[in-house]
Amino acid sequence: MTTARAHERILMIALDAAEPELIERWMDEGRLPNLARLRDSGTYGRLASTADWLAGSIWPTFHSGTLPGDHALYHFVQWHRGRGTHLRPACEWLPQRVFWREAAHQGRRVIALDLPALFAPEPINGIEITGWCNTDLLAAPGAFPPGTLEWARRRFGHSLMPAEVYAPQNLRALLRLRDDLIRWTHRTRDLSLALMDREDWDLFLLCLTATHRGGHKLWDSTGTPGVPTNHHADRLAGALPSVYEACDEAVGRLLSAAGPVTALVFSLHGMGPNTSRIVLLPQMLERILNDKPSSSRSFGLLQRARSWVPASWRNQFKGRLPTRFQDRLTSFWREGHLDLRKTRAFPLVSDLQGYIRINLRGREPGGIVEPGTQYDQLCEEISSGLRSFVDSETGTSVVDEVARSDQLYPGEARTSDLPDLIVRWSTFPASEHRALVSPLHGWIDWPTPGRHPEGRNGNHRREGFLLAAGEGIGRDVPLDGAHIVDLAPTVFSLLGLSPLPGWTGEVLQIGSRP
Repeated sequence: MTTARAHERILMIALDAAEPELIERWMDEGRLPNLARLRDSGTYGRLASTADWLAGSIWPTFHSGTLPGDHALYHFVQWHRGRGTHLRPACEWLPQRVFWREAAHQGRRVIALDLPALFAPEPINGIEITGWCNTDLLAAPGAFPPGTLEWARRRFGHSLMPAEVYAPQNLRALLRLRDDLIRWTHRTRDLSLALMDREDWDLFLLCLTATHRGGHKLWDSTGTPGVPTNHHADRLAGALPSVYEACDEAVGRLLSAAGPVTALVFSLHGMGPNTSRIVLLPQMLERILNDKPSSSRSFGLLQRARSWVPASWRNQFKGRLPTRFQDRLTSFWREGHLDLRKTRAFPLVSDLQGYIRINLRGREPGGIVEPGTQYDQLCEEISSGLRSFVDSETGTSVVDEVARSDQLYPGEARTSDLPDLIVRWSTFPASEHRALVSPLHGWIDWPTPGRHPEGRNGNHRREGFLLAAGEGIGRDVPLDGAHIVDLAPTVFSLLGLSPLPGWTGEVLQIGSRP
């Protein structure tokens, strides 16, 4: 790589959870002309990601330049072993420095707008705004310098994205979401342009989050309560492309306004059909631990009670609660009451992969499973039990693999704060189920055959992508083996800074070839 001058400017634009397969197809079809021009003048490739096992770990990995075994952040609500409950992570949970704040500390002027999964902004050499319009908030929206967020809202309007509706929605609601996502993309673009116009900067980072929420809710037509008509299905089919096109237009405007820069456009993970079966994981685990085969076709009292309350009522009620009570309600609805005195293992709150925690003596409050042989045997019992579940119609396994965190991240500092077992589901859409069945543990109904009960027709995939172009960036340089953890050291190299001690990644060799 050609080392950049210290004053060279870098523009980083995250298309949150944008799917590489769609990016590639729509660039080739001419639907994303600005991204295509960037690719043709620079280099493009896919990025491996920690979403392979921990979908919610990608932003902390990007921020900190370290892997989950070091930073231990994997979800917006996590198990706190000291307090024996689920909590929203606090700033002391991430001892590593956020890389752009460190770049600012070393003299580079930074503007950072709307990066997800961050704690409160800190005083930096530049401007930072959090919670402008994104989906993963660990703290209340804020900004440095103080008053910047209020200025942005006065000038560009309120853009805080509302809470996701975790239920199927009708066509009108989904098309309204499409329009909102496009409007919020325009507001983020306009705010970014205003910041570029009024401020000097060496590093400008921003996140366009519409591709994330859009991917979850607009992936296909299975997010509606019933089967849509052909006309409605056609209208839904055009919704997600229009969101991507709005983001492409924003990228073009920002690149034009920025002038000569090194541009890095990226996603940290992708999106595809929703394969998550976490809605049934508590029942699957209960069957395994209780060792009682059953033919019962019950979805569970908690889930039934939740389904009786209209989704709009649930969201309105929950949205009015303080954050800590929202998180407790999320944990209760998804996992139920937990009595650690009698529980050998329990599921953790998650969105894609299944997370299971062993109630280990000496680690959990009132832990009852002995470390060593007993722990190993229980992990194997649960893993084999989960692998025994198949789709009732096809006989296809619903579990691709069950992994242990201590084997995925051996010897890393905070592996013990991660789930003990991580369940990676099979790749066919979960909405296709009528039921899951195990010869050992019986039959469990799928609550909404043909639909996903949480209304998410899309969910995350393991790969992201990187588009890089500008002075010093080579054309068509292969990105084989590149990983999202490499982005922080690569940016530091472009800024003329040395990577920080403890960073896991490597500098990507994307410079011009001799």
